[in-house]
Amino acid sequence: MFCKYCGKEIGADSAFCPHCGSNLSGNAAGGPANPPYQAPNPAPYAQPRRQPSTLATVAFVFMLIRTIASGFLIIPLAWRLPMTLIFKDKLDRGAPIGTAFKVCILIFVSLIGGILLLVDNETP
Repeated sequence: MFCKYCGKEIGADSAFCPHCGSNLSGNAAGGPANPPYQAPNPAPYAQPRRQPSTLATVAFVFMLIRTIASGFLIIPLAWRLPMTLIFKDKLDRGAPIGTAFKVCILIFVSLIGGILLLVDNETP
């Protein structure tokens, strides 16, 4: 059984909640110490989903082209493919993309894509 005032688990035969002290038997003499428990609303903490900027989308296209073009070379593909997929995931989620990751894209994946990301002010 759970307390209807604080939401904590209590024994089924409890007359008072051991956590908040509320009267669970309904007698007026020991009315509730707290208002009834309500679960917090997660909506105020949710971040609005951001659309990727045009430069970030173009950078992704260049990254994808460069990754596909190096498909027959196993060693470069080993870092280009994961970095491209991580970048796409961050774009889809609207997650921030750090400067270090942008520089790594510039060096290891696509020169043009990395430059576009570094000059883009809209991509966090």
